Amino acid sequence: MKALGFTEYGEPEVFEELELPKPKASEKGLVIKVLAAGVNPYDALLRSGAMQKMRPLEFPIIPGSDIVGEVTEVGSKVKNYAVGDVVIGHPAIGGYSEYVATPSYNVVKKPEEMSLEEAAGLSSVGITAYYALQLAKLKKGEKIIILGASGAVGSIAVQIAKEKGYKVIGVASSKNVDYVSALGADRVLSYDKDDLSKVLHNKVNVVLDTSFGGKAAAEGLQYVKKGGRYVSLTSLPENAEEKKVKAIRMKRSKDMKDKEALSYLADLYRAHKLQLKTAEVLTFDLRGVIGAHQLIDKKQVAGKLILK
Repeated sequence: MKALGFTEYGEPEVFEELELPKPKASEKGLVIKVLAAGVNPYDALLRSGAMQKMRPLEFPIIPGSDIVGEVTEVGSKVKNYAVGDVVIGHPAIGGYSEYVATPSYNVVKKPEEMSLEEAAGLSSVGITAYYALQLAKLKKGEKIIILGASGAVGSIAVQIAKEKGYKVIGVASSKNVDYVSALGADRVLSYDKDDLSKVLHNKVNVVLDTSFGGKAAAEGLQYVKKGGRYVSLTSLPENAEEKKVKAIRMKRSKDMKDKEALSYLADLYRAHKLQLKTAEVLTFDLRGVIGAHQLIDKKQVAGKLILK
């Protein structure tokens, strides 16, 4: 089978088209013919070599953990899937391939009305948003501020929080205020026009920071009431203890199951309570994958990049 990967770390141009053996399904797994794949910033870190100490891998390395595709082989102990099912998958790696083998617990059936582009971009960001909100442990009547509310994770978090009945204040750039409002946020403020330090000071019980690189952490801490929680995907604010705010960095644990999150998100979509935004669709070939990684490196795109 064909796969898009690399045999050395470096710039996007290290990608090459490789010929690899087609994978086989384990007893509890599936083989999926990939119809579209999502490209994430993590994939670029993997390619650059930034993750080699944290996650040592043997070459060739085929990135990709967000896929949608058609089941072509079903393991002997798998009951709820059949050849021909179109599924959303979250494999550990290998998504930039013609075929991927993955355990069935990393997969859910794609809602019929969901496009391939939407489905390909859902897994990583959707699972992250789902479990980040669980870590926040919001209670009835509490308010949450979501920083980076127009981003891939933030936009899904806004919609999950609203579906669960919480009051949501979204923070985004002024050009994305209308978009975040359309997602259901009760109030949307812009970091480039509004005086957030004044308007949001000690305003909420929880801040969920999905901003790029956690760059809003220092100011975001000021938005949390004493005794509240600050949940971040990346950097945590300093002095949280002094304010008696619990600072929590989002980390995956074994009890955070892909299927639980993906099933919830698929049901939310079927209920017309989940909007998914695709930034750009590129061709699922060498030119497309290099172009996608160049866009990520330049930080020129907001939203999901899809190979199809």
